[in-house]
Amino acid sequence: MASPFNYLVAFFCTTAGQRGALLGSDEEEIILFVWVVVDVETNKVIAFQKSYVGPESGEAPEELCKNLGVHVDMVKGAARLNVVLQQFDQFLRTELNIDEGATLCLVTDGQLHLRQCLHPQASNKDLQLQPYFSRFFDLRKEFRKVYQQAGIISNVKDMADHMNIDTGKLNFMELGSDECQTMGTIVQKLIADGHLFTEPEIVQERYEPGTYDKEYHVPDEQVVKARGLPWQASDRDVFKFFKGLNVAKGGIALCLNLHGRRNGEVMVRFANSEQKDLALQRHRHNLGKRYVEVFRAQGEEFIKVAAGTSREAALFLSRDDGHIIVRMRGLPFTATAKEVVDFFGPQIPVAGGEDGILFVKQRNGKVTGDAFVLFSSEEIAGKALDKHKDYLGSRYIEIFRSTTAEVQQVLSRLHSEPLVPEGPPLPQIHPSIIPHHMIHPVALPPPPPQIIQAPMPPASQVISTGCARDCIRMRGLPFTATVEDIMRFLGEFQHFIKPQGVHMVYNMQGKPNGEAFIQMVSAEKAYISASMCHMKYIGDRYIEVFQCSADEMNYMLWGGVKNKHPQMSPPAGTLPPTTLQINGTPAGLPHHPAIFQSMPVPHPGARHTANPYIQAPLYYVPAPASTMSPAMNHLYYPPQAHNPATLMRVRGMPTMGATIPPDMTNYFQTSIGMPHENIQTVPMSGETLLQYTTAAHDLKTQTVGLHPDGRKITKVDGTGMYLS
Repeated sequence: MASPFNYLVAFFCTTAGQRGALLGSDEEEIILFVWVVVDVETNKVIAFQKSYVGPESGEAPEELCKNLGVHVDMVKGAARLNVVLQQFDQFLRTELNIDEGATLCLVTDGQLHLRQCLHPQASNKDLQLQPYFSRFFDLRKEFRKVYQQAGIISNVKDMADHMNIDTGKLNFMELGSDECQTMGTIVQKLIADGHLFTEPEIVQERYEPGTYDKEYHVPDEQVVKARGLPWQASDRDVFKFFKGLNVAKGGIALCLNLHGRRNGEVMVRFANSEQKDLALQRHRHNLGKRYVEVFRAQGEEFIKVAAGTSREAALFLSRDDGHIIVRMRGLPFTATAKEVVDFFGPQIPVAGGEDGILFVKQRNGKVTGDAFVLFSSEEIAGKALDKHKDYLGSRYIEIFRSTTAEVQQVLSRLHSEPLVPEGPPLPQIHPSIIPHHMIHPVALPPPPPQIIQAPMPPASQVISTGCARDCIRMRGLPFTATVEDIMRFLGEFQHFIKPQGVHMVYNMQGKPNGEAFIQMVSAEKAYISASMCHMKYIGDRYIEVFQCSADEMNYMLWGGVKNKHPQMSPPAGTLPPTTLQINGTPAGLPHHPAIFQSMPVPHPGARHTANPYIQAPLYYVPAPASTMSPAMNHLYYPPQAHNPATLMRVRGMPTMGATIPPDMTNYFQTSIGMPHENIQTVPMSGETLLQYTTAAHDLKTQTVGLHPDGRKITKVDGTGMYLS
């Protein structure tokens, strides 16, 4: 069997940076090409050439130039990479007659010279390489085919020594000349021993899209995760970043955030573990003006991102025969496929016509204003991208390049389980700025027969804290919305709610402000609920639903970024008339059986039913002191119809000394005749609640004595007292 190639060209490149095993890992420019041509038929070296490459930066390392035996100015003044490549191509065409049918293949010492040096640098400089740079023989692998029992081979000298090739006075400093000359000799020796160079390695020239299903197994040794991509980066940009390496079909999966937008991360699957190891050497290489971090990852992570569960997405992608996918955002909800085709016009034909358009819809069938469109070529897709922010009707449309993985993720998130967890949680907010809100459930509806009542009352509960994103925030609720409306809105996802976990937010006037916070049993369930319920309707109003953490929830209730003085208490709100319970029911206060009704406990074999429990509104009572322990349990209960008493709130009390219950008891008993059992102090908060039986209108102008610290307590309205 004859060799399929007439010539083998030993090729070696040297950069201004690392050499040897780290060649190309620092993105330094190539400054020297060396090549030796071996005529396969005659087994003779017919050419030995080298060319210096002038760096774009105009700088050349003096030490390297000294080792090369040339002056620095010689390297600085050399031709640039594009010119040197043209000269190399001209040499091959004139000396080897490749235009007349002669064939050649490059031979390199390992993978780095082409995969990690020439291809990435040519790509970064937008240079088009000739096809012969996309196939080569790895001399180490060809050597191993013949000398299978050889020891560790790490460079050209190791191979020469094993083959008993006399290297004379060659110093092998990885500078190119000595190595390339010896490579030619090794090639000659292999040919003389009868070895045939028949199966060259291929450098992938273009990315091939593809799809995966959930059952597909991807080995961990083929996958990396890259972080720090520009938000507008596409799969083509990622392939360009890894130019020179072979990416598996459909192996680029851009990650999306909760709202379906790219989060700067990507999962990449390579053809084999060798390619993956080379990809890891590109850690902190640049994509445009941003550096990209590259880490090891697991095949399971890749499948979670790249594989989808939507049949609609699978049907759409089945039409993708190498097409370019573009994503449209901001479409009118009434837009049709014909209007999208007309938007691009006859000069930018949509592949497959109206069948090449996929409108993104929520699980309930409502459109989101997004669509994916197929185009047959890069040229046509480029024209489509030029229509970014053109108008369709009265709305401007955003247009971005997309990927098969993005189609899968967007549709799967809307129609089924989430594909990937959110990124790292937000930094934890210091407890000193987290308010302490009080909650309590109202009476529960009678449980179904299979629901068993627990005999003991539930423990007091406050809003939890932490950075786990196990809560959801609802915004845009009708002011008349009740907890029952929220439960119906959540539908099947209400089963993920923690007991006593629905909290409606009230404004300073004690009226609902259209928001609610809900604590879920886990971050995953919160993610699912937010994804599935976002933009659903209650009546004629759409409701926004976001995933958040308990810390974020508390932070927003405390004022968030709008609160310019987080160390201060928010403005006083009006506390709806209530009775108070602190760690038990005090003697003398009305006893409410419903308060102690236990949460229903499902029977092990019973199915969940709709609305298993109902939550009372959460009244957010601001506390002037920020030192209250988050472990304290303070529950404010809604009033009962038979309770004629008015709940009075005293604010501004000192947080030490006078707030000790005996001091407060003595003061209010002697000053206004308040019974001991009607006084409830909130420790370390500067507040005291009084169950006052006097009619509110008799107290509007009443001045109640002097406080022990010399300040007066004045009655402001029917629900509070304030120190002056």
